[in-house]
Amino acid sequence: MNYLSAENISKSFGEQTLFEGITFGLERGEKAAIIARNGTGKTTLLRILADMESSDSGAFTFRNDIKVAFLEQSPELDQTLSIDELILTANTSVLTVIKHYEKVLQDHSRLQTEQTASDLEDATTEMDRLHAWDYERRLRQLLDLFRITNTEQLVGKLSGGEKKRLAMALVLLDEPDFLILDEPTNHLDIDMIEWLEAYLSRTNLTLLMVTHDRFFLDRVCNRIFELSLGNLYQYQGNYEYFLEKRAAREDLRKVEAHRAGRLMKKELEWLRRMPKARTGKSKSRIDAFEEIKEKANLEEEGGELVLRVKSPRLGGKIMEIEEMTKHYGPLNIIDHFNYKFAKGERVGIIGRNGTGKTTFLNLITGLEQPD
Repeated sequence: MNYLSAENISKSFGEQTLFEGITFGLERGEKAAIIARNGTGKTTLLRILADMESSDSGAFTFRNDIKVAFLEQSPELDQTLSIDELILTANTSVLTVIKHYEKVLQDHSRLQTEQTASDLEDATTEMDRLHAWDYERRLRQLLDLFRITNTEQLVGKLSGGEKKRLAMALVLLDEPDFLILDEPTNHLDIDMIEWLEAYLSRTNLTLLMVTHDRFFLDRVCNRIFELSLGNLYQYQGNYEYFLEKRAAREDLRKVEAHRAGRLMKKELEWLRRMPKARTGKSKSRIDAFEEIKEKANLEEEGGELVLRVKSPRLGGKIMEIEEMTKHYGPLNIIDHFNYKFAKGERVGIIGRNGTGKTTFLNLITGLEQPD
């Protein structure tokens, strides 16, 4: 049974078409990843399906009786609330049911009527259906898993990684039937990723996600959607299968482009010799030429993601750090650090989440100032 059906979805920004007329569906238990180059519309498509952005055309529907949840790559949380306050005000199905149950229970304790008894029975059924009785235990389990410890702390004081993990905990707490995730493994440690793999691999859970983590994709997903040149290509299999089929499609495209190129040269010669007075037949031939030209010039998207940091080169020494120190209040991020980066050197930075890896990169690129 289809949990999601999307038909003829299109989206453009100005003259740039991200995707046009794409149609796809996901059945219960299917787990799909969207693959594409950066800037080609992966996140935009997820936001459209989450009703956070509108499409230019087309429509999509989720099955009525399922819970759908969306986790953004960089979730927007109320910075002024404490973690406890954010949890209590979160718009989740389970919290809504718990609050309703508590209200109905108070009404029945006060009035003791047949109507309040019936309302209490219905509310109890909903509590059973959403497994709301063990809400506190599940909440504590998820917060511990994602290392959210001080729940009295303001959300605004959390790092980007902590905010992402807090948002993920709230999403998973609701036990959705259909999950839409944008880069879910960002800011997660290995043990968190392994737990998430097991969770997402559950038989009945349906998943649509964007990820650059190939190993995570292979372990979790059984379908791949590729966004390329505004089209959506669908593959039933893992990442290796996708690479094989995409290579075959690219080989076929090259053959067709070569044929179209040769035909285009012939048509160009005809256009040059064509009389100025155009007949209906010549008009249709001109239209056909434009189609041939488009096919001959069509190029598949390719390339890879490369992260670069610009810095001046000073002979064999690229950059030198002397006595760099950085604190955030009582938290010591880096203390009197010295290092000379040599030309051609490759350095990796490792550390637990929240220990200052991103801060260190910001310091050496000038985005933040040391103490």
